[in-house]
Amino acid sequence: MIVSNVRKQIGYKNILNNISFAISDNEKIGLVGVNGSGKSTLLKILVGEIKEDSGKINLEGETISYLKQEIPYFYNNLSIIEYIKKELRIDFMEKRLHELEVNLTEENMEEYSNILNEFLSIDGYSFEDNLKSILLGLNFNTDINNKIETLSGGEKIKVLLAVLLLKNADILLLDEPTNNLDIEAIEWLEKRLKSSNKKIILVSHDEVFLNNIVTKIYELSNGLIKQYNLSYKDYLKQKELEYLSLKEAHSKALEKKDKLKQQIQKSKEWANKGINKKAHNDNDKLANNYAKERTNTSNISKLTKDLENLDIPEFEEKKPINIFFSVDDSKGNKDIILRHLVCGYDTFKTSEINLLIPFGTKVNIIGGNGSGKTTLIKTILGLLEPINGNINIGSNAKIGYISQDTLNSQIDEGIYEYLTKENPSVDVSKVFTLLDKFNIAYDDKDKSYTLLSPGERTRVNLAKLALNNINILILDEVTNHLDKEAIDLIYELVGTYNGTIISVSHNRKYNEILNADIDLNITTGHAIQKKLLR
Repeated sequence: MIVSNVRKQIGYKNILNNISFAISDNEKIGLVGVNGSGKSTLLKILVGEIKEDSGKINLEGETISYLKQEIPYFYNNLSIIEYIKKELRIDFMEKRLHELEVNLTEENMEEYSNILNEFLSIDGYSFEDNLKSILLGLNFNTDINNKIETLSGGEKIKVLLAVLLLKNADILLLDEPTNNLDIEAIEWLEKRLKSSNKKIILVSHDEVFLNNIVTKIYELSNGLIKQYNLSYKDYLKQKELEYLSLKEAHSKALEKKDKLKQQIQKSKEWANKGINKKAHNDNDKLANNYAKERTNTSNISKLTKDLENLDIPEFEEKKPINIFFSVDDSKGNKDIILRHLVCGYDTFKTSEINLLIPFGTKVNIIGGNGSGKTTLIKTILGLLEPINGNINIGSNAKIGYISQDTLNSQIDEGIYEYLTKENPSVDVSKVFTLLDKFNIAYDDKDKSYTLLSPGERTRVNLAKLALNNINILILDEVTNHLDKEAIDLIYELVGTYNGTIISVSHNRKYNEILNADIDLNITTGHAIQKKLLR
């Protein structure tokens, strides 16, 4: 694949500004950049879903496959196998090949040959065996005759991954493939991609996944692309060195600017001193005028020109954010007890769960996609009624909840309104003190939540929890769809929070930082206590 001078403008913003690159055999590229930098736009241009404004993409005869982000709702009534066949065109090809074989003539031989070649390219005769193998690897245990509408978010991603892999294309484009996937599926996919001889462009904020797969980094920033022949881990080290180097260059340029200003001022003072010196005769006057002319032309002008031509590199200081939580640890019962709890609905229910969660405990809910993790969380929150058993929540417990939906919701409220709508009598000074601690400017207090970046949304939601002195955090797949800045904030939160955390995540680095006291297996209902509880 060769990409030459591709440009794409959306509104008044140049998303891609004449970018060029090529991908060689077996290369696995990590495409990185902050949210909104154009990563998904570039992938959609490469696969033909979006048309570039200018430039050229030469696939050199190679086929390309793109991991879609969702299954359109109008396919909900199809079974899983029907949807996959439709996406691969297997249903059409099988039907048409049969029709042509019945009456094969010289006139339709070319059509028959083209369709047969397409069918063979995806190994159509072994389709069902290949599908079963992929679904097994992805830890997909649902009957393929079930309808799409019955699937969880993670199960839908697995179906889309199966389509991508079954297409057997030369180039694979994957945009956040691990979102909503369980650990077993992530590890299987990681091994599959790492050992693949395909060309791969991968967008992911899962650091472990990137580290284990990619061999080169393409960074998108301000419409431009920059290549690093490094692993993702080494790329992050290089970026830190670049940041420190730029910081030093910026600091030295500012020092030089101040020095030039001081020299110009001193030169002017010297000139004025000479000009104002009392002249005793005509020779003194001539000398004073000469000094003035000499200073203005040979010194001040030169210094002023140097100042005007001084190149000060653009630099933005990283603003450290220390997660600030004043956890309400006053006396009183803040424990959670699950007794003979069974969660679910008409067509699904969990195993029975019995668990004591003392205040300060970190609980990691584990289980495959569709096993009921989010169902349990919604039951604890009171959003679903238990099928059986009960939940006792201490009277002094103050629960805060963040999910991937919270961080990606379209909420048409300003920041201040969003923070205080559930607590309108809160002290205004306390609100703005917290906003400052979470690096949110006072001038942005009325900025719509919808317009915030993922990192800003994360900071606002964390500030909201801190504002209400939350002592129990419930977090459901909160790292999905976030950029690195936002994910790093989540990492700091789970690593430093000293209240109770009940968490669902398939992000391996997140789980390492969480360092849970208890693993609760939602499939079996068994809780494994990993260390002494507080």
